[in-house]
Amino acid sequence: MDDVVLDGDKVRLRDWRPSDLGPLRDLLDPARPWHETNGPYFGTPTTAAAESTARELTTPKSEPPDPRASLAVCDLSDGRLIGRVSWYWESRQTDWRRMGLVIYDERYWGGGFGTEALRMWTTYLFSRTDALRLDFATFSGNPGMIAVGRRLGFVEEGRFRRARRWSGGVHDAVVYGVLREEWGQMHHPSQARA
Repeated sequence: MDDVVLDGDKVRLRDWRPSDLGPLRDLLDPARPWHETNGPYFGTPTTAAAESTARELTTPKSEPPDPRASLAVCDLSDGRLIGRVSWYWESRQTDWRRMGLVIYDERYWGGGFGTEALRMWTTYLFSRTDALRLDFATFSGNPGMIAVGRRLGFVEEGRFRRARRWSGGVHDAVVYGVLREEWGQMHHPSQARA
């Protein structure tokens, strides 16, 4: 199976490589600020857990899955590893897929890198599956992820009010989703009409 490499204007989504291990170790460091918004109520991973994740992602697979479960997000201009996109089964029995996006490197926050990465990832997953819908879950303490979803046309489908007591505050849990036909109309209008 060919390597997956998807280029946008700002980011490249690509398969993980063994050479990503060193940079990924740094990005997964428990002291990095992304842990404060990416499900912080689950707890900051230990250094050992971060190391395990880094090794798992960067170890080549003899038969990588199609579609990929995760791709590296890199700065297109210099190839620097900055984040990760992923998906998992919320419910395999009912064909419910949930996506994820993390821009680990805080120097890239607010610059459109996450928006482009999620746009490309959503298009990739719709092109490689027969999924009727895709969604992501976050919480009201992550305004960046909420803004990315809204910017791309994802619809707030669920809000669990005051569901997350965290860091001296109370936050809502939220889910944003998009249907295949909505995505086609917004991001590929010529194909949606065909």
